[in-house]
Amino acid sequence: MIKTEICNYCGGDYIPKRRGAQKFCSNSCRSLNWKNNQPIKELKVPVANSKDEKPVISEKPSLQEKMSLAGIGNAAVGVAAVELAKNFVTPNANKPATKKDIEDLKAFLKSRYFLVKNMRRDIHDRQAYFDIVTGNIIYK
Repeated sequence: MIKTEICNYCGGDYIPKRRGAQKFCSNSCRSLNWKNNQPIKELKVPVANSKDEKPVISEKPSLQEKMSLAGIGNAAVGVAAVELAKNFVTPNANKPATKKDIEDLKAFLKSRYFLVKNMRRDIHDRQAYFDIVTGNIIYK
């Protein structure tokens, strides 16, 4: 006999996969239940001293008010130092391709002859090339 449980969030029936530890039918029900049980953040309620005065909202200083030029300068110097260190430490083989690299590759692939590096030169000291159009090895 298969025992079904009732989900603590949606109330639907489910067959538990974990012995006694599972309380929800799915991860979405579990996360929605957690979200709904979180306390509500502080609400800013206007405080009025008398009927004639406008309500005054007490606020903490915002992030923009806390920022300074020195902090921005320090952040910029830090980012520049990290980028220089990454550029210095990363070998050329692991750097991303630039537009020029891709254009050079396209031009190379559009050419008719490819150099064959693992063949010896002929008796006239000419290098071997593979002709893409004819499919033959030529020396030039």
